[in-house]
This record gives sequence, C-alpha cells and structure tokens, in this order.
Amino acid sequence: MRRIVGTVVGLVLAVALIDGAWELAERWFPAAIAADASDQEMLARFVMAMPLAGQAIIAAGWLLAGVVGAFAALRIGQWRPGGWIVALVVVADGVWNLTQLAQPWWLRGATLILPLLGAWLAERHFHRARPGDPLIS
Repeated sequence: MRRIVGTVVGLVLAVALIDGAWELAERWFPAAIAADASDQEMLARFVMAMPLAGQAIIAAGWLLAGVVGAFAALRIGQWRPGGWIVALVVVADGVWNLTQLAQPWWLRGATLILPLLGAWLAERHFHRARPGDPLIS
C-alpha cells in the first residue's frame, strides 16, 4: 500500500508542477491576445510566440516534475521503481501534450528528456529511510 501511495503522491506533485510552470509562464509572459485554451490553434500560436524565457520556465517545470515527483515516490514508497513509474507517466503526459499542441523543437525534446533526467537525479540522491527517520527530511 505504501508503494501505491508514494507513486500517486509523486504523480500528483509532478502534474501540479507542470501546470504551475505553464501558469507561471503565461502570467509572466502574457500573449497580446488572450489564448483560449479550448482553441488548439490559438494556443499553439501563443506557445510559439512566447519568449524564450517563458518556454524555459515550461521546460524547468518538466524537469522539476521529474525530480520532485520521483523523489516523493521514492521517499514515501521506499521503492525505486516508483520514481521511474512517475517519470514514465510524466513522459507519457508530455507525448500526449505534443500531439495536442505545436511547440518549438527544443521544447519538444525537453518535454521528453527532462522528466527522465529528473527521475535519474532523484534516484541518485535518494537514500532509504531508516526506522525512526521522519518521512521527509
């Protein structure tokens, strides 16, 4: 049960970080015309016209989603595959995102690579909790 809870918490955190990065990029770099999220073509033009710094914020969100989501799954679940499950689900979300929205080529690559890099970093710096350790230290 602990493994499932850890993986679910990691996924929730990862999705929240991705959504937060998109919101932050949209807030700091607003479009000249308000982008309607239901209109895919307008949203694609908005992303393509976004300054590089805004796109970098989105890419940082994908990296943080991998790091934080995987680390939470590893720490709570005490199970190494949990972090990789989170990263693979985040990459699958990124693939779905790429099929729905036109993005610059570098951001497409970042969407696929950065969550995996984040999970690798989380696993590299993860240490198993010992009995008596707080859940998050």
